[in-house]
Amino acid sequence: MKSKILVTGAAGYIGSIASEMLLEEGYEVLAVDDLSTGHMEAIPPNIPFFNTNIGNTASVEKIFKENKIDIVLHFAGAALVEESMRDPLKYFDINFCQAQNLLDVMIRFNVKKIVFSSTCATYGIPKPDDIPIKEETQTKPINPYGESKLAFEKALAWYKQNHNLDYIALRYFNVAGASKKHGENHNPETHLIPLVIRAANNKNYELSVYGNDYPTKDGTAIRDYIHVADLIHAHIRALEILITNKKHEIIYNIGYGHGYSVLEIVNSAKEVLKKDIQYKLCKRRPGDPPVLIADSSKIRKDLNWQPKHDDIREIIMSASNFIK
Repeated sequence: MKSKILVTGAAGYIGSIASEMLLEEGYEVLAVDDLSTGHMEAIPPNIPFFNTNIGNTASVEKIFKENKIDIVLHFAGAALVEESMRDPLKYFDINFCQAQNLLDVMIRFNVKKIVFSSTCATYGIPKPDDIPIKEETQTKPINPYGESKLAFEKALAWYKQNHNLDYIALRYFNVAGASKKHGENHNPETHLIPLVIRAANNKNYELSVYGNDYPTKDGTAIRDYIHVADLIHAHIRALEILITNKKHEIIYNIGYGHGYSVLEIVNSAKEVLKKDIQYKLCKRRPGDPPVLIADSSKIRKDLNWQPKHDDIREIIMSASNFIK
């Protein structure tokens, strides 16, 4: 029997696909979500589901008391950069305070292994010489979203020192695409690829391109896009390493090591979907760096992570199956 995994944020985009793929790998899955942004229908059927947030101590303690949990995959969190600029306290409450409550309960029930969903927003605006970004690159967030995630990474390090917690934090770059059963379904939707597909499918919808004056080849921001299936495979490799107590680093970047500008994504979508896409140029959004590209050589080597979907056309096509 494989390990029992507690998945927080299991009704969200990434958490639901993680649950789906963990079940395919033969793991036993328990799902936690407060359904504030997730969707009940995204949770795989016939698995235990707990409708609570991770800041509810009594509810979380009950879950750990009644279930022999081996490891936690922690996806629950607030993840909108622009919103974090307007409401930073919300982000520190959810991404740090509530997450710390989860850690405290884990320690009380002697569950000392966790894979954490972190972000490249911890790096802020890297210097040109730091692209692609290594894990050792200075962390200097420019928005409360990245700051709150970095604060929890630091908390994990102290829990490791004081409570022997074993963890791996995966710093995501831009996740996109879909699995066989689930795709992106955010409200509001802020991710570029779903918005591009929406513009392709709706002649009356005009895509907003935020900033065309960045120091990039076409003036629009560049991001490293990773297929969600490859992202979850990285989580599965991470939990396997933690379960078997093999030597590992505590922080890994997750990306492909190359990027696409906003306009390159628009043009790729036009090609793949064979549709025109209307867009308008807008001012930059606060908190958006010009270029974010991962150096993922460390996770490829240490965890034997081998991505299988490094093709922007495949990512766009898979995403399009779930977006109207």
